[in-house]
Amino acid sequence: MVRGVISGKRILITGGAGFIGSHLVDSLINGNEIVVLDDLSSGNIHYVSEHLKKKNFRFIKGSILDKKMVEKAAKNANIIIHEAAVVGVKKYVDNPLGVILTNTFGTHNVVEAALKNHVELFLLASTSEVYGKNINVPLSENADRVLGPTNIFRWCYSTTKALDEHMLLAYNYQKGLPVTIVRYFNAYGPRQESSDYGAVIPIFIKRILSNSPPLVHGDGKQTRSFTYITDIINGTLLTLENEKSVGEIFNIGNDEEVTINQLADTILELMDSSKKIKAKHVPYSEFYGESYEDILRRVPDITKAKKILGYKPKVTLREGLKKTIDWYKSTLHAQNM
Repeated sequence: MVRGVISGKRILITGGAGFIGSHLVDSLINGNEIVVLDDLSSGNIHYVSEHLKKKNFRFIKGSILDKKMVEKAAKNANIIIHEAAVVGVKKYVDNPLGVILTNTFGTHNVVEAALKNHVELFLLASTSEVYGKNINVPLSENADRVLGPTNIFRWCYSTTKALDEHMLLAYNYQKGLPVTIVRYFNAYGPRQESSDYGAVIPIFIKRILSNSPPLVHGDGKQTRSFTYITDIINGTLLTLENEKSVGEIFNIGNDEEVTINQLADTILELMDSSKKIKAKHVPYSEFYGESYEDILRRVPDITKAKKILGYKPKVTLREGLKKTIDWYKSTLHAQNM
């Protein structure tokens, strides 16, 4: 739903055919001119297909690593929302170089283009991963980062996104670039990638739909706080609309904490599969290799976002899971027809 505050702007959304990016397109298309830059490595053109013929929408297939392509996409932009990144834990392990190059050099290309166009605001989509292994929850925006050694590729994504944050804040401090940063906490919902490189919720749903057990890594006692996509979008829009957000970092999440065991059980229950399918526990090494390290707890402190932005998550985990399950059921059914 468009909030009505942002209008008459030319907005570049990198990664705009992806999970979060495409939902942002839907929320900002009315009253604005939207340009999407996406290489479709994980995004899907179908997620923005309804906008392709609109005069105020333009899709450019290209990588943020292509400096000339970025400059083309950013021309005359008023606002840049930088969502493009290599995301997914298995990708950090399998393709660390791709993660590092895209999330650092790619971001720098987008920032340089923002400077050339004197944008009104640059919003960086960051992540709760920057906190690393810090388990002193809830995690506030100024909490310490606790990471493992550099020979464990698990931490390369966290490091690159933290470097992006440092970069943006430095550009704000030294070059006057108006920036704001949002740290998403385990976003989920329709359109999220469901392959092995995707996130836990769509992977669980897809396996259960194929009558396979959801695979829980380790003992399943690790906790996360999942945030439904509409709350993610609402928090992002609130940040874009608020002048007090410039130069600031905000946790955008839901502070409802759940173990992965509880998550698997809830999804099985909601899909009426708890009697015939049980979650299966597998060692981390089976999926990620011997050197993988997990995070034991991840819960946001959203006090700052509430106070400054008026942000408040509205969708409970059960409500969000029901909506997500329904979407995957209809989508996978359509694909199999």
